Amino acid sequence: MPKLVFWIDVDNTLLDNDGIKDKQNEFLQAELGPELTKLYWDIYEEVREERSVVDIPLALERLRERVPQDKLDEQTYQHTLSMFHNYPFAQALYPHAIETVHYLSSLGTVVIVSDGDLVYQAEKIFNSNLAEAVEGHVMLFVHKQEHLDEIRQRYPADHWTVIDDKPQILFDIKKLMGDDVTTVFVRQGKYARESFPENYTPDMDINHIGDLQKYPGKRFWQQHDIASS
Repeated sequence: MPKLVFWIDVDNTLLDNDGIKDKQNEFLQAELGPELTKLYWDIYEEVREERSVVDIPLALERLRERVPQDKLDEQTYQHTLSMFHNYPFAQALYPHAIETVHYLSSLGTVVIVSDGDLVYQAEKIFNSNLAEAVEGHVMLFVHKQEHLDEIRQRYPADHWTVIDDKPQILFDIKKLMGDDVTTVFVRQGKYARESFPENYTPDMDINHIGDLQKYPGKRFWQQHDIASS
């Protein structure tokens, strides 16, 4: 039987990452105050610009290095670390995210393929019960587009379906893999209305991750020939 493998993203695909950031900001405002909270998010963006990926542990390290003890005592800093490392990620799952993963697992192998820093991102995936939902099929990279051959070798298939909220990632993968891949754009989070590069159109375009349960297995093998919603 031909084998189908799904690569599914995490942030703003299965988890409401924008909502997580809002909740974290509320905590930081209460714990650190507006000045240090602003500094943290400035460092967060600085790190993302440098590495082209979010790296929360590095941002927190730089916050500690730049703020003297009289403005940020060690106990407060440890409280802040604890908030990030013990965040209730399972509460931030999009509606029907787990059920959708289970549905896709009935059609093929589902692999979480996520990018970001390798420590915090792993905590997020395991503490949200997503790792269990995909039976431990998790691959983490700083930039996943640079590891497509590695992912394919680890999870060989006759066809792949990539599910992501970032137009650029879907475009990059489609450009490299062509008809071997079906690309699914999930319009959730801050990239929901972002335009696609070079007139690229994803093979499927959905508003919510749970919408994937509406589609039969054969749809994930096809290229643009069935309208999506």
